[in-house]
Amino acid sequence: MRIVIVEDEIAIRDGLKKMISANTSHTVIGTCKDGLEGIDFIREHQPDLVITDIRMHKMNGLEMLERLRELGVQIYSIVISGYAEFEYARKALSLQAEDYLLKPVSIDALQKALDRIENKHVESRYHIVKKPESYVREYFFGTVEEQEEAKQALNGILKEEKDEIYGIIIGYFGNLKKKQLEDVEYPLRSIKHQFPELCFLDAWEEHISCRILIVKGQVSQVQAFADSFDEKARYDYQQQKREIPWCMDTCSSMEGWKSCFENVKKVLSGYFAKGSHGLLQAEECVEESMKEFQYPIQIERRILQALESGSYEDMSAGIDEFLAETMSEEYGAEEIRYGAVKLMTRMMDIAKEINQKAYESLREKDYLKALFLALTQTEFRDILMKCGNAICDRKKKESISNYTISRTIEYIRTHYQEGISLEKTAETLNITPEYLSMLFKREMGMNFSVFLKEFRISHAKRLLKGTDMKIYEVAQECGYSNSNYFTKVFKEVTGISPAEYR
Repeated sequence: MRIVIVEDEIAIRDGLKKMISANTSHTVIGTCKDGLEGIDFIREHQPDLVITDIRMHKMNGLEMLERLRELGVQIYSIVISGYAEFEYARKALSLQAEDYLLKPVSIDALQKALDRIENKHVESRYHIVKKPESYVREYFFGTVEEQEEAKQALNGILKEEKDEIYGIIIGYFGNLKKKQLEDVEYPLRSIKHQFPELCFLDAWEEHISCRILIVKGQVSQVQAFADSFDEKARYDYQQQKREIPWCMDTCSSMEGWKSCFENVKKVLSGYFAKGSHGLLQAEECVEESMKEFQYPIQIERRILQALESGSYEDMSAGIDEFLAETMSEEYGAEEIRYGAVKLMTRMMDIAKEINQKAYESLREKDYLKALFLALTQTEFRDILMKCGNAICDRKKKESISNYTISRTIEYIRTHYQEGISLEKTAETLNITPEYLSMLFKREMGMNFSVFLKEFRISHAKRLLKGTDMKIYEVAQECGYSNSNYFTKVFKEVTGISPAEYR
């Protein structure tokens, strides 16, 4: 077995480890000095057995076992203590500890306890008794055979009765951190305790980051539970400001579970557009647009300009403004998602032109796919911000170490709409044109004039695709006073005319 030892006294901790290593075939995979450390280690490494002292600082052994039990962690346990008191033994056994050993622990007593647990552990591998939540997961996500087995088992557990209904509640936790997940446990447990007449099945499904809560009871009781759940969910958002999408649908028999599940998933996919932070009801959420979606092209331009200039502050403010403008209940969820994907695509275009390293990294991380899967406004913002931060990162941008060239490119980005030249730029930087030309060619691998031309045409391409500006207006916006000359330069760079490109 894989064992972890939780003990605050170093000598005892090391002694137990050496005793186990020297006299048994088991492996001690780690040691912890208190219950808090023990919880984190056990959840991360999933050992088979924990040997724990009772009295420790921060969190004692019994508190640790109780917390692990609340979190649904399955692990064998041996409790050791220097206090031969019945109350400690009784408490340990109530927490389903396999044994209670007194200090100093003898090798004989430890070996007997380990042998007994090992036999039980091996037997459990071949005589697996599944928990109800396992059947719930298999019913929704298992193979055909697993689903049929789960259905039969759940029918035996739930025992359907006349005039009772099922409430299928799904909660999405993909945008929460590990510690925040633990904070959600207590209010869920407390609300279930308020309705002892109801039957509950509660299962996590990690691969889609959701929690499935099935409630069974009289219609009035299920509705009362839903009302109380909605109130607690709204209060949790007001206090914590964390988005946890919840949605519920009801059915009269187990045959309707999967239909409810699909209805709820459809509602959750558009949660970010609902403006609600309580328990959504599937039958009340009809997807419709109150007005035609208006893509905020002016805000997009400000975001792209901020990316070009490397301004974190302007980029961040622009994304917040963009989301505030588009995340409206008047728009349909798919239209809003399309708008965010369109913005991300434009940002990726910028990255490809000014920060190739960031572009490759963003493609590898597949932020576009993440946007298609995002369910909350928090997720939308985090994804867009990560993309923007990567593009704005000065340490990666252009891989330029020369400060003078960095200033030169900054000057071009700020003044490309004006009639700038190598000579004027050199004068601004207080160096000679010859020196700037030589330095620019060495650092950038191209002449100043070529870089300026390609920079202007890159901006022109974005305006041609993203706006309704006339071609002469695009030319002026990009620093070309003569539209015919602009057309000539554009065709020289791209191989086609501005009109053909559009």
